[in-house]
Amino acid sequence: MIIGLLLAFWQPISLDALLDFGHQAGAHPLVAVGLVLVQALLLALALPGTLMLWVVAPIYSPLMAAGLLTAGSVLGAFGAYEISRHLRGRRPPDVDVGRVVNLLKERGDFLTQLVLRVLPGFPHSVINYGAGMLGLPLLPFLAAAALGLAVKWVVYAAAVHTLVEVGTGAEAFGLDSVAPLLILTLFLGVGALVRHALQTRRARLDETPRQDGS
Repeated sequence: MIIGLLLAFWQPISLDALLDFGHQAGAHPLVAVGLVLVQALLLALALPGTLMLWVVAPIYSPLMAAGLLTAGSVLGAFGAYEISRHLRGRRPPDVDVGRVVNLLKERGDFLTQLVLRVLPGFPHSVINYGAGMLGLPLLPFLAAAALGLAVKWVVYAAAVHTLVEVGTGAEAFGLDSVAPLLILTLFLGVGALVRHALQTRRARLDETPRQDGS
């Protein structure tokens, strides 16, 4: 998100020229399909597929962009899940593989996965590969990914689309234009607080055996 904002303000290439090209290309349905597949491939290989936000959101409406990004994310999540599932073998490894995966090992239910998907800052590739490695049920995994990522992408796509519209002068800077950015700020703030609470809870759980054994 930060890299995209820097590029939006720096503009090494004319933003108007990029948008004109993007709108012309985006009019073809195959381009939308290609963007979804590219994002899916990146996420399946644990590469930064979320950067596709800055390609998709400026040239499509927020809802259309959110739909494309959600489709690419869910396909990528499924690909990563399958890759991890086949690599791990038949038995989940009993090793310490990080806080997110350990959290999924302890509580890999639908609601926990949904919270992780919605909150900003959680690495989706870790969730995708962790779920496959642990052998979590596929349908709840995909349902949590679809619902959680849809919520997140609607917020992100609306904020980026508005930022681009204001930056090009297509939309006046006013309350309507500020609202998506304020929602995004609130979204990030709540996400940071919840993430901190989860990490604190996990740290306390890690310290409990030590206190009992002392």
